[in-house]
Amino acid sequence: MAIMMLSDPLPSQCPIWSSTVRILIADDEYLARTSLRSMLEELDLPLDFVGEATNGEELVRLIGQSLPDVAFVDIRMPKLNGLEAIRKGKMVSPLTKWFILTGFPEFDYAKEAIQLGVSDYLLKPVNPDELSRVLNAFYEEYQKQITALNKQLERDLMAIQYGLASLEFDRSESILRGSRFIEAVVVFDSHLPESSKAARQFEFGRALRNWIARRADTHSRLALMVLPSGELATVGAWTPLLDGKAESELRQYFQDLEQEARHFSDQDFTITILVGPEAFNEANLQEQLDHLQQLAPLRIVCGIGQAIPIRALLEQAQRPGRLELCNQLLSLSRCYREKSYLNFSRALQSLDQTFAKLSLDENQALKKAVSIFIRRSIHCSLPVEQGHAAWMTLLQHFGERMVAEIPKEESSSADLIQQVLKFIDENYRDDIGIGQIAERLNITPNYLSTLVHKKTGTNFMSHLKKVRLLKAKELLNDPNIQIQQVAEQVGYSSARHFARLFAEQFGCLPSEYRDRTREEADSRPHA
Repeated sequence: MAIMMLSDPLPSQCPIWSSTVRILIADDEYLARTSLRSMLEELDLPLDFVGEATNGEELVRLIGQSLPDVAFVDIRMPKLNGLEAIRKGKMVSPLTKWFILTGFPEFDYAKEAIQLGVSDYLLKPVNPDELSRVLNAFYEEYQKQITALNKQLERDLMAIQYGLASLEFDRSESILRGSRFIEAVVVFDSHLPESSKAARQFEFGRALRNWIARRADTHSRLALMVLPSGELATVGAWTPLLDGKAESELRQYFQDLEQEARHFSDQDFTITILVGPEAFNEANLQEQLDHLQQLAPLRIVCGIGQAIPIRALLEQAQRPGRLELCNQLLSLSRCYREKSYLNFSRALQSLDQTFAKLSLDENQALKKAVSIFIRRSIHCSLPVEQGHAAWMTLLQHFGERMVAEIPKEESSSADLIQQVLKFIDENYRDDIGIGQIAERLNITPNYLSTLVHKKTGTNFMSHLKKVRLLKAKELLNDPNIQIQQVAEQVGYSSARHFARLFAEQFGCLPSEYRDRTREEADSRPHA
């Protein structure tokens, strides 16, 4: 699946070894274990020693407990020899890479281990240079594996988000199966012209993707994607471990995300992180992402430019008039971006009534939060010490100057929407997302989502689905194309999911539609 949410990451300037690797050593000789560990420590690499085993049975037990990234295993050990232990260990921890320790007389035995899937072998006594070589070769593949696992998580999540699969799709090979999740929605507030705002937003996305690449490991996944609504989301997934390390590292990522957002924020461009609770399956994750987007306007009264947990948003939602106030402020900001003076004036009238109803002048904390949002979103300064009546006067004067002062965008909205619709018509069969198109046009995904809704009366995802299904009707008129092939040619890998969407749109299954059109064609009089 090739949905592109943000540009591919720029080449990283960080050291090659940027992720901690979990190491397990298995050897029945104490001196061999301590010597190997000492050599590994002298390499000065980010290694985490998760255990030492003295026999094959202990190795299998420790593998199940710690799920190491790398295991160094002596071939000759009591209870279970090294190869027998590896066979059992691979069933428990399929992502572990195995390196065997062997002497010269066991060279043929070592070759058999390679056939078993062992990554490499080291001859005893272990040479430090050879140890460094095999570890660096491992780490290069390890980083590729992490990238592939993260991309798989993104593909699976985006397939559901963009309607290419349902929550009931075949999960046997999905990385979603058995995972827990934590999620956040990233919201941008800015008064900058659309092209400048888009450039800042995609710059943050590229930096975040590079940052993610340096943090994830084989036991946790991190995804970054643009939702169909145009919001940016990041999701962490992990398979619960006994020691909980993967979960704790992911939670630290979401805590550190606030600092990364602050680094990219300033008076002109503000990033807010809305953090959801733990989700126990993909259906629950979808619910939490939807809920965060619904509550996103309340970031204004919580205070933009920080990480806001969902409980804080829910607390604000319970307070009378808060959600209405936030939606009106967002409407005012939208009118500013659209340079619509008439709608701006109407939004001001509604806002004036809401300010009075909420007794804004008596709530300094709320007033400060509103002042900050207005300054960041439309570049109008409203002193907190002034009353809301004075604010209305300032905003009215600002609105009168607005159209003349704000430069026109390089492309009109009409031109942009025509480019968007043309792109969809030409690429509907591919895995396209709103973030991919927005970056091509140098506009933000949120703005693109608004344009599509204005032109088509529906959202991006619904319009894309409509285009695909209309094309499917054309293809179904060809009796030589199977239903599965029709589904694939319009962008759906699952024929069952395609059939369900087709039935929802047209009231019949694809096979029923084909039979009906064939009967109608046969009943027509031939010339």
